[in-house]
Amino acid sequence: MLRLASVFHLAVLSLALLCWWPASAAAAASVTQIERYAARDSARIVLYVSEPVQFERGSAEGAAEARPRLYLDLPGASYAGPRSLEMKGLVERVRLTPSEGRLRVALELSDSAQQSVFFLPQPFRVVIDVARTAPAARTAPAASVASAAPPGEGLAERVLRRIALDPGHGGSELGATGPGGIREKDIVLDIAHRAAPLLARELGVSTLLTRDSDERVALEERVAKANAFGADLFVSIHCNADPSRLGHGFISFVLDGSHDRHSVSLLERENAAPVSSGDDFQRFLEQFDDRLAAARSTRFARLLQRATGASLEPSYPDAVDGGVRGAGFYVLAGARMPAVLFETSFVSNEIEGKRLGTSRYRQKLADAIVNAVRAYKSGY
Repeated sequence: MLRLASVFHLAVLSLALLCWWPASAAAAASVTQIERYAARDSARIVLYVSEPVQFERGSAEGAAEARPRLYLDLPGASYAGPRSLEMKGLVERVRLTPSEGRLRVALELSDSAQQSVFFLPQPFRVVIDVARTAPAARTAPAASVASAAPPGEGLAERVLRRIALDPGHGGSELGATGPGGIREKDIVLDIAHRAAPLLARELGVSTLLTRDSDERVALEERVAKANAFGADLFVSIHCNADPSRLGHGFISFVLDGSHDRHSVSLLERENAAPVSSGDDFQRFLEQFDDRLAAARSTRFARLLQRATGASLEPSYPDAVDGGVRGAGFYVLAGARMPAVLFETSFVSNEIEGKRLGTSRYRQKLADAIVNAVRAYKSGY
């Protein structure tokens, strides 16, 4: 990965306006909650804001002995909580200072770093990601490397050392339910527990589970954990559901705005928020218009679809490949690596729901994840 300490100097930068909202909305905005996820080489700070608000980012140097600082300004916003919040790792402290009609959120760092900022709608959150390194998806075009080297000697073979498996839901968030009361949160955790040791034993890949037990993990924290782990792939594992109970098949999703009307209920369930028909959701998607990152995620998603079909077909020849699709899943936002949301099967479907309740079927889904990683690692 490209190291930025030597090329990303924290000099005073001109402000870059990242998001536009009506001034009347921004004037009434207040920061109501702050979540912090700290790590040695990265950090994520999530600001919950009562109303959509503009935000501007920048960096600055103080005195020679001062730590590097990054900052984010929220014009017209207010904050009534503690002005200084301690952290550990790359970000040592968050300071919140009202000044000249705006709220400044300053990050005091232990080392030079870069920041990326985006928002999530409903509820409105401003997410600040800080890292020492450039996102893996932007280090080099995978296609150019693959064209110059045979399978097994491409970029993926050299960098795939860590993978983050994200079992969806957990704790009070049950996810979808199926025949006999089987729950999505239990199914996907079991699949992850089956895949993780195989990835280590067969591929030598270190694996992080964003949750290792029946606990709730916030959507924003899941990718933050993957980023802190330095994962080279992120796979969020889920079970699909359809109110008509007719839906069937396995589907892999990447982050983009091409979702169809059939994906809306799925988006609302996985995002734990309604999909607005207004401009806010479209603006959210426009923040991630990165063709290279999308292409690398799609590359792995296609391998996952093929591997799942190959794993299921001998025992379940009626299994349906639902293809690779795009949708605006919050859990994929801000991932610094190829990221896919894998809908293993429809737990609401009578046939697939019963299969998901068996160890045999779950093992085949776990095997599919492992085989997809194997193919990706080999440069295919």
